[in-house]
Amino acid sequence: MEVIKLENVSKIYGTKVKVVALDNISFSIEEGEFTSIIGPSGSGKTTLLTLMGTLAKPTYGKIYVYGKDVTTLNDDELSKIRNSYIGFVFQSYNLIERLPAIENVELPLVARGLSKRERREKALDVLTRLGLGELAYKKPTELSGGQQQRVAIARALVQEPKLILADEPTANLDTKSGEVVLETFMRANKDFGTTVVIITHDPDVASLARKKIHIRDGKIEKIE
Repeated sequence: MEVIKLENVSKIYGTKVKVVALDNISFSIEEGEFTSIIGPSGSGKTTLLTLMGTLAKPTYGKIYVYGKDVTTLNDDELSKIRNSYIGFVFQSYNLIERLPAIENVELPLVARGLSKRERREKALDVLTRLGLGELAYKKPTELSGGQQQRVAIARALVQEPKLILADEPTANLDTKSGEVVLETFMRANKDFGTTVVIITHDPDVASLARKKIHIRDGKIEKIE
């Protein structure tokens, strides 16, 4: 089953001076795939992620999430799509420093109306399955960058998303920490069955994915 499908998608910024960020992009991502989108800085990778995540709409073309044309939806409908299907992991961890890891992981569940006990159980289960159980009650200031990013992955997974979109998730990390974070994504893909898409400029990161989409100057160079 196709999780995401793009058909002839272009994104153009500006009116008087137009900047073509993406030019006629088409590809699909199947359920359960681990995919990397690789390209140099300024190639359109992050713009592509925002479109795939329904955080913005294309100027031209269609985007489908589980068969639904999201380019026709309003903001409330797009919010429901994100809440139902998509988890995000960014380069900056975006953790709340005054809260321990487990409460950071619980945050997405508050809006779903779960009881405190249910939230705590689900958050601890995800942290434990990712090998982070011993860090549950440590605050972000007590964690390394790699540990904070892994907690951010747990926060995305606790929503049980069908798809995780990660934007340069290892860019701020040393090599060893980056490897552990990537192993966490691989575990999420294998053990949780989550479809994972990682945006990166690093060939070593991209090489771990089964599908690699190469992008340059807003166009797809090749898919392998």
